[in-house]
Amino acid sequence: SERDQNFLLKRASASPEETAPEAEEERVVLKVHNRSEDPEFVALQNICLERAASASANCQRVLRTLVGEEDKVALGHKDGECLCRALTFLPGRVLAEVAPERAREEGGLAALWTKVGHAVGEVSASLLGLEHAAASREFYWDLARCEEVITKRMVHVERERQPLLSRCLERYRQATFQQLLPRLRQSVAHNDPNDYNLVVVDGEDGGVGVLDFGDAVHTYTCADAAICMAYLLFHCPERVRLLDSILPFVQGFHAKCPLEEAECDALFGLAVMRACTSVCMAAYQSSLEPENEYLLVSVKPAWALLERVEVE
Repeated sequence: SERDQNFLLKRASASPEETAPEAEEERVVLKVHNRSEDPEFVALQNICLERAASASANCQRVLRTLVGEEDKVALGHKDGECLCRALTFLPGRVLAEVAPERAREEGGLAALWTKVGHAVGEVSASLLGLEHAAASREFYWDLARCEEVITKRMVHVERERQPLLSRCLERYRQATFQQLLPRLRQSVAHNDPNDYNLVVVDGEDGGVGVLDFGDAVHTYTCADAAICMAYLLFHCPERVRLLDSILPFVQGFHAKCPLEEAECDALFGLAVMRACTSVCMAAYQSSLEPENEYLLVSVKPAWALLERVEVE
């Protein structure tokens, strides 16, 4: 992960004679937070999860300690303490693995995108009205700061690729788009429903789950839709126009978290800016942690998307 560590804990069946489903292992995710993480922000993540659970969104559930009903505990370390949380395990496969398979099926992606829209829309809707001081923070993944972050971090991108980012920024700065931004609602958002934070349950009736509230921030209400759109566009086949391909997702999201007209008009442009932010931040963070392969997981498809946007 970018800032924390996640461990999958398994408990073997109590007896070898037990049969499925009794024989299934119990699985719990232990999330160990970075020592620099603000405890109030860790608390916000639990609040977001509990609001999502109350709204029946498909997310992990917070597990509390047997003594004291605590939702987080401190883990001692030679350099200090790290906050830890235990969460339920969300079964399935990440969307990044499933999408290429569905793309080979007639109508497979459209059906999947609709489910993704429902799942992400339910999460976004559950956070409407939430007020928390820890959500109002300066965060480089905040879409409302995309121009600032891209401009600052573009220098870390290979020189031959920088003109493409500059052209994307110019389109973003056009008056017709800038006039939309003041009209966008703001609220707490999940802020990172990417194709590795979306879990698809196998089977025709399988739903989609949403992981990891670690990027939550008070930003544009439509940020989750725009960010998710960016990562879904990575998987849209070239035979279909990007806007046509992504329509089922937007319709699915709108059904669960209705979008206003200005938000609909801004979605695609904000999705492009997310892809630009992704390649810039990956270049910057990789210069600091060259051994961390996770930081580069979205770079290749993000560049492919940006190049495709130029010609469509």
